[in-house]
Amino acid sequence: MDEKYRIVTANGSIKWIHNRAFRYENTDNIEYIASLAEEITLPNLSLIDPELIDIEESFSQLLDNLDIAFWIFAPDISDCYYISSGFEKIWGYSCASIYEYPRLLFESIHPDDREMVLKACLGKENCTLEQEYRIICPDGKVRWVYQRTFVVNQKNGSSYRQVGIAEDITSRKLAEISLIEREEKFQQFANHAEIVFWVCDLDISNFYYISPGYEKIWGRPCNEIYSNPMSFLKFVHPDDIERVSAVAVGDNACNMDEEYRIIRPDGTMRWVRDRTFPIYDEDGNLFRMAGVAKDITHRKQAEEQILKALQRERELSESKTKFIATTSHEIRTPLATIQSSCDMLQYYINNLTEEKKQAHFYKIETSIKRITEIVQNLLILSEVEANALQFKPKNVDVVKLCQNIINTLINNSENQNRLKFMAPTSSIEALLDSQLVCHIITNLLENALKYSSIDSEVKLDVNFYEQAIVFNVEDQGIGIPPEDIARIFDSFYRANNVSTVSGTGLGLSIVKQCVNLHKGEIVVNSIIGKGATFSVKLPTAVQTKCSNHLKL
Repeated sequence: MDEKYRIVTANGSIKWIHNRAFRYENTDNIEYIASLAEEITLPNLSLIDPELIDIEESFSQLLDNLDIAFWIFAPDISDCYYISSGFEKIWGYSCASIYEYPRLLFESIHPDDREMVLKACLGKENCTLEQEYRIICPDGKVRWVYQRTFVVNQKNGSSYRQVGIAEDITSRKLAEISLIEREEKFQQFANHAEIVFWVCDLDISNFYYISPGYEKIWGRPCNEIYSNPMSFLKFVHPDDIERVSAVAVGDNACNMDEEYRIIRPDGTMRWVRDRTFPIYDEDGNLFRMAGVAKDITHRKQAEEQILKALQRERELSESKTKFIATTSHEIRTPLATIQSSCDMLQYYINNLTEEKKQAHFYKIETSIKRITEIVQNLLILSEVEANALQFKPKNVDVVKLCQNIINTLINNSENQNRLKFMAPTSSIEALLDSQLVCHIITNLLENALKYSSIDSEVKLDVNFYEQAIVFNVEDQGIGIPPEDIARIFDSFYRANNVSTVSGTGLGLSIVKQCVNLHKGEIVVNSIIGKGATFSVKLPTAVQTKCSNHLKL
């Protein structure tokens, strides 16, 4: 208020009053009204109404009991006409020191704030000025004050008095500074953390905050969420969207804890864990909803690998169990044959024709070879598992090596005329481990012979390229089921369609390890009922001695 009006005094006289008043609210939300009233009639200094004196004393007592400082200065702060005792409580200086040296009010301002306060005062002669600044008390402590000042003007417009009110706001200011520091730390954390923190309405119609982690994990700008809060659901994996939508917009949206997949703009997939929690107002009413989402892709991948490893362990255990049973049978069968033939030769040798004797000797020899083969495969497998199988390359005539293997296999009368060997030249020298190559070709040919009919052909084709030798073994047998191809090189594993054919499940595992030691590769192509082709490519330096095409 800034009004001029007349009053009727107790003795009936009329006086003019110039009254300036304003409402003031402190940090505890308590409102005060400060008023400065000045008589502007011609004064009669000889007559002072006692009642006015009482009012002045009451006003002075009021100011002294408030935790504020109230003062009246000359416009240029050269004189102090009045200052309340609240000044001593806040500044720590005596009121007398201000009466003696009024500029102490400004000189006590913190050096870092003094220029700001003085600049704000310039050009504000006719305005109410509000400021927050620091002061330095006599004991060296720093306090924050809130100051409101205005200038009282005379009739001619010239400045007459400067009136001010100041309040100690140190506690509030320190709390604000602490809050700002916490907000800055939180913002730094939110900017660098691999998580998404967000706050929104209960119906997800408006997002108040979403951290930059959204852009890192989702790969999309935060502005999309602010403009379309439900847009995050568009990027949930199709297999998870129904489950996530039911929870995210349902009755339990404030207590969600879901793991789901998202599709990023580049097409890559990530796993996230999204948790929400409620926010309540001061009255305990559900107010808003907040959430934290974290990228758990690495954890999910690790879990998947562990599950695969466990599944593989179970399968390996089952395969070993089957292997033990199969191998026991594979060994018992030739042992029984040996025992039977030995008994016949021991007890009936004089009654047997020479032809029958030779037949029993052949059975014994064949059975011994079968047992030796099984034991040899077991020894090789143990070397593989112990990483003891070594790669010892040397110059080898690959054509001659293949011919020797075939000659060994066709000694069995059942294999006569079944094996066909083709090579582009009569001699191919290459730097290979002949023992490992022998394991590769022998096992592939034996499997081809074993799993195809006795009247079908098995082909071995060897060829060379710039820096590689390629072996192809082709049969016309039962073939390999597509679901088994991925595991046929696992130790002890046998395809589902070979249960009626004897075998240990070691051959192809040994082949794979021998190929790996050469840093080569093996590829399988198969059609059920029509056969299979195994292609082995071994990197090496190749030399040829003859260009004649060899076919056996």
